[in-house]
Amino acid sequence: MDEARDPAMAGRRAVDRPPVWAAARRPYAVLALVAVCFTVVQLVFTARIGLGWDESVYLSQVARGVPAAEFTAPRARGVQLLAAPVALLTPSVTAIRWYLSMLSGIALFLAYAPWIRLRPGSLAPLAAALFAGLWLSVLYGNEAMPNMWLAYCAVAGVGLACLADRRPASGLATAGVVAAFALASLLRPSDATWLAAPLLAYGIVRRRARLFAAVAAGLVIGWAQWMGEALVRFGGPMARLRAAGAENATGLHFSLPDHLRALNGPLLCRFGVECGGFPPAQIAWFAAVPVVAGLGVWAARRRSLLAAAACGLSLAFVYLFTVGYAAPRFLLPAYALLALPAAAGVVWLCRRRGTAVLAVAGVACYFALQARSVVVHGGQIQAARAVNPAVAARLQQLGMRPPCFLYGHDAVQIAYLARCAAHGVFRHYGGRSSVPSSIRAALRRGEWVGVITASRRPPAPFLTSWTAVELRLDGGTRRYVFLPPGH
Repeated sequence: MDEARDPAMAGRRAVDRPPVWAAARRPYAVLALVAVCFTVVQLVFTARIGLGWDESVYLSQVARGVPAAEFTAPRARGVQLLAAPVALLTPSVTAIRWYLSMLSGIALFLAYAPWIRLRPGSLAPLAAALFAGLWLSVLYGNEAMPNMWLAYCAVAGVGLACLADRRPASGLATAGVVAAFALASLLRPSDATWLAAPLLAYGIVRRRARLFAAVAAGLVIGWAQWMGEALVRFGGPMARLRAAGAENATGLHFSLPDHLRALNGPLLCRFGVECGGFPPAQIAWFAAVPVVAGLGVWAARRRSLLAAAACGLSLAFVYLFTVGYAAPRFLLPAYALLALPAAAGVVWLCRRRGTAVLAVAGVACYFALQARSVVVHGGQIQAARAVNPAVAARLQQLGMRPPCFLYGHDAVQIAYLARCAAHGVFRHYGGRSSVPSSIRAALRRGEWVGVITASRRPPAPFLTSWTAVELRLDGGTRRYVFLPPGH
């Protein structure tokens, strides 16, 4: 029957069709589902992992009852601001992990949500899933480290910048650009600047004064805090920049081989850590990212996706060519941004019969590989860091009570758990016979002092006169603590 001749049938068909507003909100619902799944995966697989060295430093600045660890020149204050709402109440690692897991899921949703307005449909949810499915994202999603949170700021900042560049300009989007880059610069001002460089260049070349001012204003907030602290604690901005460069081994380098080896672990390819070989499966997806992302930029021909690719590659360039070592987390902001044009490339491939099967199979293999890596590496890291609470418990049995000072292997992590001050070292405990100044100061203050090592053999001459006590741990793991004479 012709609907035009039967108004009742036409009315029923109109009621059966989903309303326009429901279709428009479907991508947001899918993105929310991706964010919820991301949080659940973290709670299941990584919420029980103990603190790493850098996390302990950041959290000790605000954690209740924990002495602040040494805050070195390269660090910035953004991470402790994120963790403060819970850390100020309790130093519990479990509470902080759960809080950061939930905050990470919310941040994932907020970061990719502006891209639904730029590219309605499946692109933003797929990009969020590709990034959230990365084993590094799952591992660092609930860690008190800057890189993952910088990734969220980068995705949100670039997306909001593209919205603010539209005509008529959106005041809310412009304010969001300022907020995103302000938080990014509080997390890592140098990284935020490299991420913003293509946007700043675009603002100058195309005379987008409003966009340029919004991005620059956000960067100024973080840099102002960093330089103000440099004047107070590090002898000025230039002195702090030099100290940060020396600690981070900056200069002209080519660290791509190290980054490729680190794709399958370890988390830090430095300080004598064996980086291993080149994992073919991990290198395959790494190599596919720029190819598929380039295809997505070409197929979509959208300025927003080009901006995402340019900002991501800008940061990747810095870590591949100006830093002399590798840690896979360094590239998380680049992965988060490149996931957007890569998702566009996958969508384009799926629309063609000849390449759809290949695209779906490739994405499935990617997620399977990342899931395996989460289980394997997450388990290894959890086991390695589980040693530190056991060491802290054994030290307390030896009589360690605050005020106390720990020095040496994993000392920062153990000190956080034991509520002690600390100075951590990787290998060099001191090449001279004299006692390090930090230990002498703790002894003068009358604190309980211990030097933690992984070997009974004294790693420094000054420890030959100290008493070595073996700390027997479960699983045959051994640590030793050297106690000063008369302790």
